[in-house]
Amino acid sequence: MNQGSSSVADTERTLNPIKLLEQLATSQAKGCVRIVANDITWLLYFYEGKLFYANHSLEPVERLEQHLRRLSPTILANQVYTDLREQLKEANLEATYPSLDYQAIRWLIAQGHITEQTAGILVKSVTKEVLQSYLLITSGTSELISRDTAFPIWWSGNFLFVTKECQTELHAWQALQPAIQSPYQRPYLMNVEHPLLTPDVKTKLSKILIGFSFRQLSLLLKQDELTVANNLHRLINNKIVGLRGPQPPFDRLHKLYTAGMDRDRFNEQDQSVSATLASVAEKTGALGPTTTEDLNDQATYKIACVDDSPTILREINRFLDGDSFKVFPIVDSGTALMKIIRIDPDIILLDVGMPTIDGYKLCSMLRKHPAFKKTPIVMVTGNTGIIDRAKAKMAGSTDYMTKPFTQAGLIDMVSKHLMAEHQ
Repeated sequence: MNQGSSSVADTERTLNPIKLLEQLATSQAKGCVRIVANDITWLLYFYEGKLFYANHSLEPVERLEQHLRRLSPTILANQVYTDLREQLKEANLEATYPSLDYQAIRWLIAQGHITEQTAGILVKSVTKEVLQSYLLITSGTSELISRDTAFPIWWSGNFLFVTKECQTELHAWQALQPAIQSPYQRPYLMNVEHPLLTPDVKTKLSKILIGFSFRQLSLLLKQDELTVANNLHRLINNKIVGLRGPQPPFDRLHKLYTAGMDRDRFNEQDQSVSATLASVAEKTGALGPTTTEDLNDQATYKIACVDDSPTILREINRFLDGDSFKVFPIVDSGTALMKIIRIDPDIILLDVGMPTIDGYKLCSMLRKHPAFKKTPIVMVTGNTGIIDRAKAKMAGSTDYMTKPFTQAGLIDMVSKHLMAEHQ
């Protein structure tokens, strides 16, 4: 696509997000406006003053995938997911216009995976999430980077109505202050001995509060993320559930806190926790039967990692530390099969290039064992070629992750497949 550029760009200054949208709407803007704040880039797409897409530079691929899974968990079947990743692996918000995640939606339509009507729902859903974070900006730069809109538009909206919907949701989040300051915070079970926690509720909470953010929990529980946050809010205020900060890079987004908010409404010390606990028990019933024996390990998920590099194993363990994951490092691939059988992991990470038995062969051996026919197996390698991916798929792998990987990328990969197991 042709990428034009405006000659006018604002310097770093106080920025009124709604005022900027109003200017774009009243001027019948056509094209893409780039806003940069706190080293994050937001792109707002307009046609004749109407907003038809928005995204930002923090994990655009993962954001698109999460919204696809909200629409339907079956859209991203293994092969579709692999093909989609191929479409997005070179994603760079500023290098291509429109951005590659928008092009990926067009690819999903062309391949018959979604309809144009579904694409419209998807586009609006992604746009609203991005717009919520955009509305919290207080300073930054803005620039018209292209006037070209020669590509399909599946949804567009009057900015007044769209921002009103986003503001309503933001106010609902801000009503959970000061306990909850971001949808990307990660709740965990902090006080397992609280007298109001029944064994059943304690078990269910410890099963789901393993390092997922509110947004990830909404996928796991098939609930709106605000519903999840509200269900946990009193538990957080009463120090039954604690909160870890957002994983990088989402820790760079503005917090939901608004200076001068009336904090009196957050004083809930005299409110009963029992109703909330009953609600959580009911809402998490779909996770299936559990027993009190599950509490012995605080419901940690076991991850078997096979790699002949102790450095890589230490890095994986460091990345997953503190998120209720138990990493079992295995250096020798020759003895890995028997060790994995004893561990009985929830997910397996396999290096491809190992002496004695390579990752492909070990993956095939695991798939032949009745206990691991459905266990998620992720091949981890520095190879990025199509042939290597095809070999991994033929060996029975669930997914494919390339080195080097980030902490956020590793947690997203592990979380995605653990959530898929519960769906």
